[in-house]
Amino acid sequence: MKKQLQITLLFLAISNIVFAQDDALNQSGIDRGKIARVGLQIGLNSPSMEFTKINDPSIYPELGFMPRLNAGIYSEGGATENFVFHIGLFYSGAGYQTSDVTTTLDYVQIPLIFNFRTDLFNKAYLQLGGGFYGGYAFSGKSITDSEIDRDIISTREADDVNEFYVLDIGLILKADFEYNINEKRIIKVGASYNFGVLNASNEFTDNSANQDITYDFGAKNRIFSFNLTYLINLNK
Repeated sequence: MKKQLQITLLFLAISNIVFAQDDALNQSGIDRGKIARVGLQIGLNSPSMEFTKINDPSIYPELGFMPRLNAGIYSEGGATENFVFHIGLFYSGAGYQTSDVTTTLDYVQIPLIFNFRTDLFNKAYLQLGGGFYGGYAFSGKSITDSEIDRDIISTREADDVNEFYVLDIGLILKADFEYNINEKRIIKVGASYNFGVLNASNEFTDNSANQDITYDFGAKNRIFSFNLTYLINLNK
């Protein structure tokens, strides 16, 4: 409950920053280029993991659907109307679920995406692109059938190394349908896929069975997302 409250308060604070920035820029008269927009994005993640160092299909975990939230501040700009770049600051829920274990990872994520934008029909556009992201895990929990809730995040230099690393880096593919409500307000509905390239897991030692066993699963984040974005046009 405490985590949900923190995320809600962060989202409300970001909302105030976005609308305050819009008012300030309107008064400044700064040239913002052909496209300059800021807004809020919220969406649903369908996270999973690829365990690149488990080569035996008989022990590869069967993963289930586990919905997680993503939300944050979003901006886009461009010198032309056909090529735009996006950058944001988001909360993004990740992890995986099996029949007996639920693992949740909570990231602060910064994406940088480059899109091609083309007309579809009156006031509507299609955006297709890709880019990169970096994430920092501020929380991670593992819950089993026996209701054991334990922290699983650490650096690789920690005295007691846990299962998952604090950093995540990867690639993004993204597609958006954009509709301009009027000259000032824009909504976007889209989907994206995060392909982690950095191992999200650590090599760690488990001594719970009175013997030291070293594991390294080579887990990498795979996240499919649906998103709704509300933008303010700073040029109008």
